[in-house]
Amino acid sequence: MKSLPFDRKPSGKVTVMCQGKEVSVHSTCVFCAHCAGIRVNRRVNPNPYAQALRNSKGGLALDQQLMEGMVMFNIAVEDPSATDIECSDDKDVGYVPLSRRR
Repeated sequence: MKSLPFDRKPSGKVTVMCQGKEVSVHSTCVFCAHCAGIRVNRRVNPNPYAQALRNSKGGLALDQQLMEGMVMFNIAVEDPSATDIECSDDKDVGYVPLSRRR
């Protein structure tokens, strides 16, 4: 497990270095199968979007659960004490969509 430190831009964008490229945490990491969570202070909060996807049973409520998971992820990233993404990509594969691992 590795930690990818946040680079907070003045525009509000939060990025990390992934496989030698700068990627947006809000639009890439949230949907990546390697994102194990967000470090806030000393604690790692699991990726709420991935949890919602894993715990879903389908149906109409799935969209609502995924949207809530994404919003919770973005709120955690915007926390000033959030410092990095915990990433399980030890082989440096890069972005892998969560939907592919289902």
